[in-house]
Amino acid sequence: MDPLEGVTAFTRVVDSGSFSAAARHLKISKSAVSANVQRLEQRLGIRLLNRTTRRLSMTEAGAAYYHHCARILAEAEAAEQAATALQREPRGTLRISAPDSFGWMHVAPTVPAFLKRYPELSIDISLSQAYVNLVDERLDLAIRIGVLEDSPLVVRKLAPSRLVACAAPAYLREHGAPREPDDLAKHNCLYTDLLPWGGEWRLAGKRGEVRVAVSGNLRTNSAEMLRVAALQGVGIAVLPTWAAGEPLRAGALQRVLEAWKLPASTIYAVYPGNRLMSMKVRAFVDHLIRCFGRTPYWDDGL
Repeated sequence: MDPLEGVTAFTRVVDSGSFSAAARHLKISKSAVSANVQRLEQRLGIRLLNRTTRRLSMTEAGAAYYHHCARILAEAEAAEQAATALQREPRGTLRISAPDSFGWMHVAPTVPAFLKRYPELSIDISLSQAYVNLVDERLDLAIRIGVLEDSPLVVRKLAPSRLVACAAPAYLREHGAPREPDDLAKHNCLYTDLLPWGGEWRLAGKRGEVRVAVSGNLRTNSAEMLRVAALQGVGIAVLPTWAAGEPLRAGALQRVLEAWKLPASTIYAVYPGNRLMSMKVRAFVDHLIRCFGRTPYWDDGL
């Protein structure tokens, strides 16, 4: 038995919700689909699906296995597309969701060159902090930042997202710069709901991780609003370097507590695992990685 036959059959059954629908999709008989899944279960020595007359559901082992199967099929499709890339070009509409601040600062500038390179492709992009369901919203791709939930989404890393504590020179001249994390209690600290730890900043140094409860007169879910407030001298903010890199290089913001590190996260491209990665998705993700660079350009000089 070709191992991919069982993997494909199992994945299509889960995606479509039934053996009959999977058979129609694969253009084989229902009994062939069932046989492929059974042989896969026998080879693995585990039950992947709970079958009753009324419903079909994955076992715990099946759910874990499905996550990997979706990746395998996507990679197989990507390999096939790579082999024929010289004869074909992306076309159609690419539907994307991206965080608003990061989207307009770093995704939007990459779009014109991409559209110029692929004239038969159009882009429909939505910028929002909302955590959208790609399948329900019929999206091809989403850009997400932070820790991802376990899901069948296929994930590709785009760039690191580092954090820095910073403030405007005017604020630091008036209030002084904190020398230790505990000094933050004396400062107006601006914070965001985008970070999972919110008003409890976490800094790592020689004596390990220190958690400091901060307070201030501004709380927002927008990295851009936080940056503007920090630039205007309102207080100290924790900002991702993709938002603070330019004003830090220009001296409009200054880092504080440089000996202490804040938790870093990652910027990802994600797409539905029950849809093989199309050429248009792969082309755009590759384009973003080229534009951002191995070390992202927003970290230059930092």
